[in-house]
Amino acid sequence: MKTHEERLFRVPLEELRALLRSQHDVDLSGVEPYIAGDHIVFAVQVSSDKSSPTESAGGTESPIGRLPRGSGIRRTRRKRNRIKTRGWKVVGKIKNSQGLVANIYEPFVTALKGRTMTRSEQQKAVREIIVRNSNHPTEESVDYYLENTLEYLSSKSTGAPEARGQGAVQ
Repeated sequence: MKTHEERLFRVPLEELRALLRSQHDVDLSGVEPYIAGDHIVFAVQVSSDKSSPTESAGGTESPIGRLPRGSGIRRTRRKRNRIKTRGWKVVGKIKNSQGLVANIYEPFVTALKGRTMTRSEQQKAVREIIVRNSNHPTEESVDYYLENTLEYLSSKSTGAPEARGQGAVQ
């Protein structure tokens, strides 16, 4: 049996304040830090001549929105998380339970159609299909494609108009 070991590292805030005070000559009394991504941030207002630091008014206000343009801070562009569906035949379009128009792809239909699987087996099958097409799916995208395919299969088995093509979304 494998054991899982976890180690906790705690650094007192006063130690961080002392380090910043000694390295940057900044008074952090009354300033409350907050977490932004992978960083602990101490928001401190600095006078325009940059000679004497002053503490922020409330101490908890975020500096976002106060930064002037060209301050040297760049925002990283977020890569759009889109699943590549190259080579997959679209067998239908439905309006899913979330009200979105969704394409239904043949590999998902053939993998899930007429088989009795548990939910985790279905998720695993959908994940394998997505990965086989050079994707790195998130849990949400696996659930999205699985739910859409299951909705399509259930509507097709009950003979709903969407499955017959009469009320299908164009």
